[in-house]
Amino acid sequence: MSDSPALVAQGLHKRFAVKGKAAPVMALQDVSLSVPAGALSAFVGPDGAGKTTLLRLACGLLRPDEGSLQVLGIDVVREPQAVQDRISYMPQRFGLYEDLSVQENLDLYADLHGVPADMRRERYARLLEMTDLKRFTARPAGKLSGGMKQKLGLACTLVRSPQLLLLDEPTVGVDPLSRRELWEI
Repeated sequence: MSDSPALVAQGLHKRFAVKGKAAPVMALQDVSLSVPAGALSAFVGPDGAGKTTLLRLACGLLRPDEGSLQVLGIDVVREPQAVQDRISYMPQRFGLYEDLSVQENLDLYADLHGVPADMRRERYARLLEMTDLKRFTARPAGKLSGGMKQKLGLACTLVRSPQLLLLDEPTVGVDPLSRRELWEI
């Protein structure tokens, strides 16, 4: 485990304007935390508690209104691309290309993340074995079950070796068996 935390937030605030309302909605208010490197950590709370907002801030997809946020020692506001180059993020509704096959989705994400061709064969074999998608590589992603889509989404986020993996409710909407398999992965 690294000595420096994977994520450090200090006094984070995030507000969103809502059409038809005078006052903005406060998604995060004065959030401070430190997430240790090498540990499995979870943000738990009801819908609307700000979990997804915090993850999107950590990915550099949103900017905080106040406070500071460092991921892997990098200031996310100043260098969002440097953070994005080192992490993988799987949103709650992962953006698979449903008309592409399982293999084509993996290839696309490998291309987007600059995974060298000589590393792909071994990495794909490991990911397809881990997710039990090996026999479905030619199937269009749109023809997969909900659980299989989530597994493919996870495989796509792991097609490179991120220093930090952020998962936003990866098991929501999947059957109990798929949920168990996803947590095992």
